[in-house]
Amino acid sequence: MEIQPNSAAPAALSSPRKSARISSDFETFLKMLTVQMQNQDPLNPIDSTDYAVQLATFSGVEQQVRTNQILSDLSELLGGSGLGQTAQWIGKDVLAVAPAFFAGDPLTIEIPAARRAESLALIVRDADGAVVATGPIPSGAASVDWDGTDAYGQRLSEGLYRFSVRDAADASYEETPAAVYARVKEVRAGDDGLVFTLPGGIEVPFSEVTGVRAGV
Repeated sequence: MEIQPNSAAPAALSSPRKSARISSDFETFLKMLTVQMQNQDPLNPIDSTDYAVQLATFSGVEQQVRTNQILSDLSELLGGSGLGQTAQWIGKDVLAVAPAFFAGDPLTIEIPAARRAESLALIVRDADGAVVATGPIPSGAASVDWDGTDAYGQRLSEGLYRFSVRDAADASYEETPAAVYARVKEVRAGDDGLVFTLPGGIEVPFSEVTGVRAGV
C-alpha cells in the first residue's frame, strides 16, 4: 500500500443562521378599537357589523404578514444562508469522518491533529469492517493520499472503505477514526439541517463536515 503525504489544508466552514421572526401587534389594534368604541357618537353608534369587518380585516392582514415571513424564511433557506450557499460545494470535496467510496482515484485522509507527532500506521477497512490494508504514515504528516492498494500493492475493488490510525509499533493500541475527503454529489435539507450526499450513497450532516476544498 502506497501512502503519500498531502499538505493541502481544509477551509473552515460556518453554519447557517436562522433569521429573526416578526410578530403582528394585535394588542395595539385592540387598544385602537377600544378607543374607537369609547369615543363613538352615542346618538349614532357604530354598527356591530363594522367591528366584525375590522376584526376580519386585521386577521387577514396578520395572516398575510405571517405568510410573507414564512416565504421570506424559505427564500433565505433556499437562497442566501441555506441550500443556495452550500449548492456551490456540489462537485467539491468535503472532509468528514465517514466511509469513502473508492472508484480508482486516490483518497485523501486527514491525520487527527492530536496524533500527528506519533509514529502511526493507517488502517483501511472495507464495508464489512475487515482490515484490507495497512501502511506507515510519514512522521508529522497532516494528511496522506491512499492509492487504493493493499500491503502487497494489489489494487482493491471499488467500494466503501473506512480509515483510522493507530500506533505503528503496537497494534493493540486503540485506533482513532480519520476523516477523509469525498466529492459532494448533492446537498439537501434534512430534518436536523443540511445534508451532503457523497459517492456510494453516504450522507453526512453539515455539522459533521470539517473542511472543504476544490475538487481535484
